[in-house]
Amino acid sequence: MSRAERRAYKRLTKNQDPYSLPPAAQRGRGTRPRRERRPGESGDFQFVTGRFLALAVGGAAMAGLLALSMTWPDMPFSLYVGLAVAAAWLLLAWVARLAQRRAAQRPRHAPR
Repeated sequence: MSRAERRAYKRLTKNQDPYSLPPAAQRGRGTRPRRERRPGESGDFQFVTGRFLALAVGGAAMAGLLALSMTWPDMPFSLYVGLAVAAAWLLLAWVARLAQRRAAQRPRHAPR
């Protein structure tokens, strides 16, 4: 750095605290290299998996029991409400899985 550049730099940083931390926006930059994204799994989409079944059936059972317990004293009605809520949960899980399958079939944009 030449003498003129050093003087210009001192003039720019004259009223700044030399021991202050950089702003929060600049702290994280440059300290860590960015991780590369893993390529997506390009296998065929499986509609029924163990994880999906566990979420659908387990969630339906929990939602059905919760609805049954909330309407408990009136027994036949409670049972119908619990079964209806469990069926609604299964239907929502199935619709969400259809949306996932549709999104998996859509072509993605080229990476930047």
